[in-house]
Amino acid sequence: MRVVGAVTDGSGAVNEDACGFAGDAGDVQAAWVFDGVTGINSRQYLPGGNDAAWLVSAAQDYLIAHVAEDVTLEEMASRLVDWLIAAWNEVSSGLALPADYDPPAACLILVKRFGDAWSGLRLGDSCLLAREAGGEHRVFAASPNNSFDHWLAMEAKRRRDQGVLDIKALLAEFRPQLLAARKRRNQPDGYSVLEADARALDLAEHIDLDSPESLLLCTDGFYRAADHYGLYDDNGLLDACLAEGGCARVLKEVRETEAADPLCLRYLRFKPADDATAVVLGR
Repeated sequence: MRVVGAVTDGSGAVNEDACGFAGDAGDVQAAWVFDGVTGINSRQYLPGGNDAAWLVSAAQDYLIAHVAEDVTLEEMASRLVDWLIAAWNEVSSGLALPADYDPPAACLILVKRFGDAWSGLRLGDSCLLAREAGGEHRVFAASPNNSFDHWLAMEAKRRRDQGVLDIKALLAEFRPQLLAARKRRNQPDGYSVLEADARALDLAEHIDLDSPESLLLCTDGFYRAADHYGLYDDNGLLDACLAEGGCARVLKEVRETEAADPLCLRYLRFKPADDATAVVLGR
């Protein structure tokens, strides 16, 4: 498979997303997207753009250097987590972190080719769309955390209706609920996410992709084109991204839709805009 298109765009001062691939662009061995989880701490503690961006940067560096190694996807993910734990221990040594510190985390979609077949690994709520040779589609977008996200968006709308429009003010107000939800990371009753913790792979979703005709890996900020804004259905989104310059066009449409609805009145969501990243592979 080849890289047909790729795009990443931050919604604010720091882009907490990242993406990449291994191999030649015309013959890809692996591809991935990261979506850093926006922090809710009162200040930044780690180097880089912010704490989430630090974790994404560390994970990105590791995959660039090692993802092509001849090991299973499960082993690669395990080595990545071990690397992050070591990096976290080093960078946090000597830091006076508060008791309620929200540690950095990220969603991850990682796909890799083994012979003629592809395998995928999913942590968090980033999205994977796979089209098989016969045209059938498989969509991996659900997350156990979606119900909380919907509740949060509803509550944020109520506050905006009352005149609270600043996203930082909303984050501060809902910090207790956000912190409680984040304590469910990688717990049996919770949801998966990549973090510098030995439990980070306990709830990982392992996907046998066989020999797909095309794949779209994207963060939830990009997938808003389908599940929030209704600009495309899943089939149409994949078609749009496979066209020349398609990922950039879809991103432009997402940003235009968000700019036209800054108060989140037409399209219910917590943040008016989100970082958006996509990689599309095709034959």
